[in-house]
Amino acid sequence: MEPYLQRLRQARERKPDYREVLDLAERMLIEKCRVKDQSIDSSIALDRTKARRRLEEGLPYLGPDRPGLPTGPLKEAFSCLLKSFRELNPSRHESLQKALTAKDFVLERVWGRLLANELSETNLEAELGAEGSLLFFFLVQSLKPVLENLAEQWRSAVKDFRWEQGFCPFCGASAGMGEIRQEGRRFLHCPLCGTEWEYPRMKCPYCRNEDQERLTYFQVEGEPEGRVDICGVCRNYWKTVDSRGMEGPLDFEVEDYLTLHLDHLAQEEGYLRPEKLFVDLEK
Repeated sequence: MEPYLQRLRQARERKPDYREVLDLAERMLIEKCRVKDQSIDSSIALDRTKARRRLEEGLPYLGPDRPGLPTGPLKEAFSCLLKSFRELNPSRHESLQKALTAKDFVLERVWGRLLANELSETNLEAELGAEGSLLFFFLVQSLKPVLENLAEQWRSAVKDFRWEQGFCPFCGASAGMGEIRQEGRRFLHCPLCGTEWEYPRMKCPYCRNEDQERLTYFQVEGEPEGRVDICGVCRNYWKTVDSRGMEGPLDFEVEDYLTLHLDHLAQEEGYLRPEKLFVDLEK
């Protein structure tokens, strides 16, 4: 984790306007690793036969409602992350708590909506106002250590799997960042559980569009390693890192924070990211 945190700290010195968000990112990454280590034995019993069958059917291992996902570790992660945030930003933490109290916030109920893919950032903003976006952030951050632990077990069981979909083969989340590796191969990374898989370069992971004239990208001058890929059919975008000239392994959660300016540029042009965390496949 230390090399990744060093990248955040170096970026904070170069980009003082991002200091607040990168301070939060560093605190969340440290806390997530701690919670992840503590919740390592709270896993779902992995069904290897099911894992292979679901891959062959083109379906993620965790189906609708994410059945069996342990809620205890989710609540523990949520509590720990909020406590850490309170130390970092007491006034914003107080505003969030007031909003939750005013709306009679019940964590179990909200988790149910989130895991059933019935809750988005837009929904929470409508219900809680400005604090809805912050709550959504912490709900997502709380999911990560639990899903990462479970996904590591799944990957150790299936190994060298083939997957042709644009969503995560383990948890069913919409694809996060892309990565261009040696020989021009593209990999997609899951923003929730950290699973990665190879995917065609000229294909939209969200709508499967393969019309090359409607797939393009843009870059910021002086930043050759980062770019924004966009689809002219579904009007979605995803950020991509060209790691061919970079040293060492990358943490794509860190890379996501370091490229927030690319999100702003894409959204200013009218492009979006999928609103829901998970794809809708089965009901």
